[in-house]
Amino acid sequence: MTEPNSTQPSTKPRRLTRALLIGSLALNLLIIGVVGGAVISLRGHGDKAPVSDRFGSPHIKALTFDDKREVGRAIRSTYRKSNVDHRADHQHYKEALMVLRSSPLDEAALRELVKTLDQAGERRRAMARDVFLAKILSMSDAERAVYADRLEEVLERGPKDKKHPPKDGKPRPPKQP
Repeated sequence: MTEPNSTQPSTKPRRLTRALLIGSLALNLLIIGVVGGAVISLRGHGDKAPVSDRFGSPHIKALTFDDKREVGRAIRSTYRKSNVDHRADHQHYKEALMVLRSSPLDEAALRELVKTLDQAGERRRAMARDVFLAKILSMSDAERAVYADRLEEVLERGPKDKKHPPKDGKPRPPKQP
């Protein structure tokens, strides 16, 4: 009769450890999904237009490359001068995670955190909007006319996303050369 080899490690502890790691990863991904969904859901309430319908996108796309760089640098400079605190926003997101993990959920605290983050974002958007408008107002009549032509082209071209149809269900017009 042969005795079992006692020098060979058992595979049961490894399998258990592996199962625990996989379970932990799945739980973390679930929590991240819940947090992201809650934040997006709570921010989606109100009368704001979807992100694609907001001010900046076509207006910025119509700028020349150099103008985009100039406006971007000016926005970053304005943020620095105004002491925009991205770290505070990050801390608010961490607080939101703690609230989301608490039981029972403190809805008022979560709403307040999301409201605070939204206000900080609106402050940054207002600064960026002011910088953009300053650029447009500094243009000559001829430069503004050229810009208006480029903006019209951007609007006629429409979104580039071919994978997702428009939300109104109507086909997008074909691009014109």
